[in-house]
Amino acid sequence: MTSTHESSGTLRARILARIDEDAEEALELARWMSAHPELALEERETSQRYLDYLAARSFSLRPCVAGMETAFLATWGEDEAPLSVALLAEMDALPVIGHACGHNLSGPASLLAASALARTLDGGQLRLVVVGCPAEEIGVGKRRLVESGAFDDIDVAMMAHASDMRRAHRLFLGTRKLELVFHGRASHAAAYPEQGVNALDGVIAFFVGIGLLRQQLPREARVHGIVSEGGEAPNVIPERAAARVWVRALDEELLENLELRVRACAEGAAASSGTRLEVNTERGCSPPMRPNAPLADTYRRQLAFLGLPETHHGPTENIGSSDITHVSQVVPTIHPNFPIGRDLVLHTRPFAEATTSPEGEAGLLEAARALALCVEELVERPELCEEVRAGSQT
Repeated sequence: MTSTHESSGTLRARILARIDEDAEEALELARWMSAHPELALEERETSQRYLDYLAARSFSLRPCVAGMETAFLATWGEDEAPLSVALLAEMDALPVIGHACGHNLSGPASLLAASALARTLDGGQLRLVVVGCPAEEIGVGKRRLVESGAFDDIDVAMMAHASDMRRAHRLFLGTRKLELVFHGRASHAAAYPEQGVNALDGVIAFFVGIGLLRQQLPREARVHGIVSEGGEAPNVIPERAAARVWVRALDEELLENLELRVRACAEGAAASSGTRLEVNTERGCSPPMRPNAPLADTYRRQLAFLGLPETHHGPTENIGSSDITHVSQVVPTIHPNFPIGRDLVLHTRPFAEATTSPEGEAGLLEAARALALCVEELVERPELCEEVRAGSQT
C-alpha cells in the first residue's frame, strides 16, 4: 500500500508495474473467454472466473445481485473512504459469432486495473467496486443493477471498450425498441381476395412511412427495423404480420418525439390498410448517454501520460447504444475506446478474431493502465472529484 508521502510519479510507476506483473493472468482469462463464449444471462463460468480472480486479491464478494445469477459486486477498501469508484466488467458474448463486441477484453481489463489499484493504494483512500455486468448485448444488465441500488454509494463509474479507435470521450444513442403487430383477416388470396384484410399491407405501408420520415431526421437520430412476421403462404392473405423497429437519438426529447412519429407512421399504416395495430415495447430500451467532460478529460490525460495519441474520431462517430447509459444517469460515467486493430467493424467475425491478436492483447493492457491511472488521479486530486460530480449536472 502507498504511504501519504509517496510521490504521484512513484505511485504511478508502482501501479503500472503491478499491471505488468498481473498481465498474463488477465490475458489468459481473455483467451479463455474467447474460446468459451457465453450468452447474455448465461455467463456462469465467466462470472465465476471473475469472482475467483478477485477473491484471490482479497476483494469481498457479493454474487447473484439485482436478481441475476451472474451479476456480482466485488469490493476492496474501506466503506468510509472519501472516494468510491466502480469498474464495470462485462462478460456476455453474441450468438454464433462469440466475443465480436470485445467483452473478453474489456472485462479482464477492468479486473486487471482493479488488481493493480488494490495492490498499490491504501484502502482508506479508496473504496473500489468491481461490478460484474451481465447481458449488455440485450441491454438489461446494467439497468437492473441501477434499479437494485448497486451504484447508490458510487462516485464514479468507468470501463473501456475495444474498437479500431482510441478516444477518451464517447457517447451512446438512447434507444426505444418497438414491436408493431398488424392484425387483419385471412382469406384465399386467389379465390376470395375481397374477403381478406392483408396484415402484411400494414407492415409494408409502415416501412414506406418511416422511409419517408428518414428524409427529415437529424444526424443524431436513427430509425431501423425488420419484418419479423409476414405471413405463412403466398396463397393465404396474412391475418397477422409484424415489424420490429428501433428508434435511437442522442437527446431524450428528440428520442421521445421520434418515437411518437414512428408510432404515428404505424397508426397511419393500420388505418390505410384496414388493419388493427398492436404496439409492444421490447426489453433493452435505454436513455442517451449523459456525458461527463471532466471525467473524459481525466482519461485523456492518462493516454497522454502513456504516450498514446487519440485517433481523429469524435464522440458521436460510429456509435450505437448500450445499457451503460443507465449508469450515466445516476453517477458520472465514461466508456472510452481502445484500439485492437484497424478498419474493424463491431459484431463481426473479424472483430472477434482481432480480440485474440497481439493488437487485441495490447489493447487490454492499454485499457487497464489508463483506467488504473485515471482512478489514481481522482484519489490524488479531491478537487477533481468535485469537478467530475459537477460535470454530470450540467
